Amino acid sequence: MGVWSDDVERRAEDFEVVPYPTTPGCAATYYPETNVLVPLDSVAEISNQPTSKGIVARLEARNG
Repeated sequence: MGVWSDDVERRAEDFEVVPYPTTPGCAATYYPETNVLVPLDSVAEISNQPTSKGIVARLEARNG
């Protein structure tokens, strides 16, 4: 899978981060709540399915 880049910052606001035994460097989220993070045009070549499992995410602490 290639790297998708369209220089658009996508944000999913007001989530609580909860420790969970995932592989280091990986995260798990609920859908459809985090669909906003997946570019609409970023799909697998053969199946045309959204690349939800291949996005890069950055977690940030909320100010305040």
